[in-house]
Amino acid sequence: MLTVEVLTDEEEGNQGQQEGDDRPQGSPRADSTADLVPDDLDDSNRIDACIIAIIVDDLDHELAAHQPPLPTLAHESDYGLGGAKDNNVRLRGRRVPPRVLLTGFPPFSTYEQNISQIVLEMVAERGIEGLDVETMLLSVDEAGSRSVAEMISDGSRFDAIVHLGLADKRQHISLERYACNTLDFTEVDNSGRIESGEVVAGAQEVHQTTTSIHVLDEEFDADEQVVWSTDAGGYVCNETYFHTLNAIHSSSATASDGRNLPALFIHLPAPEHIPLDSQFEIVCRAAQAIASKPRLEVVGALLFDEAGRILTCRRPPEDVWGGWWEFPGGKVDKGEKQEEALARELLEELGINVIPLAKTADLSHDYEDRTVDLHIWDCGVIDPISVEPTEHDQVRWLSRENLADVKWLPADEPLILRWIESGIPQS
Repeated sequence: MLTVEVLTDEEEGNQGQQEGDDRPQGSPRADSTADLVPDDLDDSNRIDACIIAIIVDDLDHELAAHQPPLPTLAHESDYGLGGAKDNNVRLRGRRVPPRVLLTGFPPFSTYEQNISQIVLEMVAERGIEGLDVETMLLSVDEAGSRSVAEMISDGSRFDAIVHLGLADKRQHISLERYACNTLDFTEVDNSGRIESGEVVAGAQEVHQTTTSIHVLDEEFDADEQVVWSTDAGGYVCNETYFHTLNAIHSSSATASDGRNLPALFIHLPAPEHIPLDSQFEIVCRAAQAIASKPRLEVVGALLFDEAGRILTCRRPPEDVWGGWWEFPGGKVDKGEKQEEALARELLEELGINVIPLAKTADLSHDYEDRTVDLHIWDCGVIDPISVEPTEHDQVRWLSRENLADVKWLPADEPLILRWIESGIPQS
């Protein structure tokens, strides 16, 4: 679970001044009908096929003429498919990568450079594997803060939006969970404006990011350089973020896969705190994580006590799905075997060393924000006294008769119902 960075009153005051520091600113197609006709047809059939091909080709042109033009953006770039097969959707039989809008800001106030612009230009040059990225440099003023919101309201389509901004006094990369309907400038923006009051008159007080908290928790769980922040400041960064989220809510904007359009603001610290290449890599990972609905490989442990009961763990209230019960375990990292991942997770979560014995079940569940492929492994009998949970607020040992006494996660529930009827398998 990612930590949440909370500022002291003194730090918040400094941050406030710095929200100039911290409130950062802010297919290929056939070239002719002949390409559509097989070479092995006789003359009469070729004539029929040509007629059909011409009709199809004309229809393609007519459909294309009715597609809305894409906006022209600064530093626009278009990248290939890379290796992220699961991120791509099919369009007319072709694989199309998710379309992501990435924004940054130029220098403002007394700053000679802005790391959000530097990272933006790195992405424009290098691209992000598996994504079609469009980059846009926003002005540090009211017009810049409204730019993306206006694109959304005008019907521009993206699969994710990632805003970048400078947070010079912070030492971590901050994923902003909220945007507030508050302007509280302590210095002028690049247009000479200084503002206080509401970002959007009469709008709700706070918008939460439309990205999946759980997906980003999973992505950055082991990365101490990345934290959640609950304060995007009162300067142009927060103003931009609020305008974007407000436009998404007002227009019910969606990604191509039907999810609410994910939008996230990331505050980047100065390079002396986190090297530039590391910040670039983390921004790429965040964009890849939210651009499409991920498919996660997850392992769970079937741990027994001497009485044949199994261990279940409850997620803490502050966690996604807080209060729900699950098997101990977690995500399989790239390059890991299932057994290796499960042994690692059990050591991290429960402080126990086990060797998975045999797989007892495979199942999949489609959540709104992700698809989970769950693999349950029998890990044998352990001493309950050895269990020291670090990520759950409660654990219980359940017999077959008590399995329905807790509220299991949706992914686990079909298996639990089966075991209530037929018994818990044990190697």
